[in-house]
Order: sequence, then C-alpha cells, then structure tokens
Amino acid sequence: MAVIVSNILVGEAQVLIGATLAAASDIGATQDGVELSWEPDMVDIEVDQFGDAAKVIQSMVKVMLKTTLAEATLVNLAHAWGYDSTVGNSDIKQNQDGTDTNTFMFGVENVYPHERCIKTVGNAPGSTAATTLTRTFQAKRAISYSASSHSMKRAEATVFPVEFRILPTAADVGYEYGKIIDATA
Repeated sequence: MAVIVSNILVGEAQVLIGATLAAASDIGATQDGVELSWEPDMVDIEVDQFGDAAKVIQSMVKVMLKTTLAEATLVNLAHAWGYDSTVGNSDIKQNQDGTDTNTFMFGVENVYPHERCIKTVGNAPGSTAATTLTRTFQAKRAISYSASSHSMKRAEATVFPVEFRILPTAADVGYEYGKIIDATA
C-alpha cells in the first residue's frame, strides 16, 4: 500500500459563524481543534429465522460540530449558549449598563433555538510548507446543542465548550447538511 504523506492532515482550523455564510465572521482561537461528526442511528430489522438482523436501516442521523471557544468574549458566550450573538441586538446590548459597556442579556429562551450558519477552514490534502490548500466545511443551519459553562479560575483560561448540531436545509438537495470542499490548487 502506497503512503501519500501529503494526505495526512495536521493543523488548526478557522471557525466562522454568522447569519449567512457570506456574513460569517471568525470566532477567534479554539482549543483542542474542531471535530465534525456523522452519527447515524442504525436499527436492526430482526427475523425469527436468523435470530439476528436480516437487514439494518438508518433511522436518523445527527451531524455535530464540536470545539472549545478559547476567546472569552460575550459574542462567543452567546454562540455557546444559543443566543443571538450580534452586538447591538436584543441579546448583546451596547451601553446598557453605562457607557463603553456590552451587556449579554440572557433570560427565558424561546422554544425555537437560534439558528446560524457555520463554516470551518483548515488544511486540505496536498498542503506543503510552500503551498497551503484549504478544506472548507460549511452548513447553513446550526444550533447550539449541548450544555456549556462559563468559569473563571485562577490558573486556567476561561473557555466555552460548544457543540453545534447541524440541521438539514431542505432546499439544498443532495447536500442538505452542508458541503466539504477541498481546494486542489
């Protein structure tokens, strides 16, 4: 078996979040990278004659993007907790509590999670010290899906762990969950 060393990927990825893919902005530093996962839920169709599954079907799938936001901004906290992260909106207000302040207003949430677009950009196969090729993942519908926390500790950085669930976009037939695009030149 031939080993193609340039297909071994290393390096960090840039994470961008926004109301649209075109308006997505960089969230800054992350810790422990970015993980995109495809999590199928498989169901066994059992028959008496086999005493086992005669067929296995996929009943549903979850697509998740997990990272840890290393820059402890209010915008990143709003991303992690599922609020609207646009400064000046109803969730992050400017000068609410005095001049030159930003205030994250978190209260009772609507039953519908705040959806956003998400994009990651990292190294693609074929990257070298002289040439960096990019692999881009993009999804049009992502929601903050799990618990997150805000801590302040004497000897540790304040970070926000976050898991985004990627939801399908019905209009994007054949790529409902998004796209992974490798630059080849």
